[in-house]
Order: sequence, then structure tokens, then C-alpha cells
Amino acid sequence: MTNLEELVTEINRFEAIISHWDESQRSVAVGFKRAIEDLHKEALTRLIKSVKQESLPALQNAVKDEIVYAVLLYHELVKPPQLPLSQRVQTALEIVRPGLQSHNGDVELVAIKPPDTVEIRLIGTCSNCPTSTLTLSQGIEQTIKEYCPEITKIIAVR
Repeated sequence: MTNLEELVTEINRFEAIISHWDESQRSVAVGFKRAIEDLHKEALTRLIKSVKQESLPALQNAVKDEIVYAVLLYHELVKPPQLPLSQRVQTALEIVRPGLQSHNGDVELVAIKPPDTVEIRLIGTCSNCPTSTLTLSQGIEQTIKEYCPEITKIIAVR
């Protein structure tokens, strides 16, 4: 039985060969690849619809196979695993934190109030800085919304 790593290695080998071809040859290969992928995506979409109607558990079981999952993910027929909201909010805060700390400030997560609200606290010099509103809207809010599109309200609490 072939594993995912072997298949990806083989694909990478062909991509390396094609990368040395001239532009017109590469465009033919890319067009051919795209046509095959479009055919496969349509076939997989129809197969999923059919199997889903007959046996959702069978479909869920099939997606547990790493190769099936990888192909469906490639064709955007399954969603990639998503980290929990709390982890994504913390990741966003870690991204803005160095900028705040460079001005002797920081930010902490106070609460997540599903479905769309996060409460944060600016601390240190950020808590009473005249530009804290700008820091909140331009830096912190923007980054949280980038990592957590379901969050639409970021509230600064004291």
C-alpha cells in the first residue's frame, strides 16, 4: 500500500523536472494538470454528495484516511482543522505583544464571549496612553479579526 509521503515525493519529483522546462512547455503541463484536477474535483464532489445521502458515517470514516483527507483538502472539499478560538486569540495577542512591550505596555485576554466578542485589557504604559485607542483599533483589533474572523467586537476593559 502506498503512503502519502511516497505520493508527495513523486509529485515533487515531476514538479522539479517541469521547473526546468521552457515557459511554453511548462504552461502546457500546468494546463494539463489543471484540467485533470478540475475533472477529479468534480468527480469527488459528486461522489461525496452521493455517499453523504447514503451513509454519512461511511464518508466520515473515509475522510480519516490520510490520503483521502489530503486529496479532499487539496480540492477544498473539506475544511482544514481549525485551532480553538482561545488559541487563535492568544496567537493574535502574541503577534502584537512585542510592539506593545517595546513601549513598556502589554495586553491580556480578559474574556471570550461567544459568538463574537473578546474583552482585553491594556496594561503598563498602554493602559493610559493617549494613543491607546489607535493601538487598539489599528493593531490589536485588526490582528484578532485576522486570526478570528468570527470575532466582530473587541472591547477594552479596565
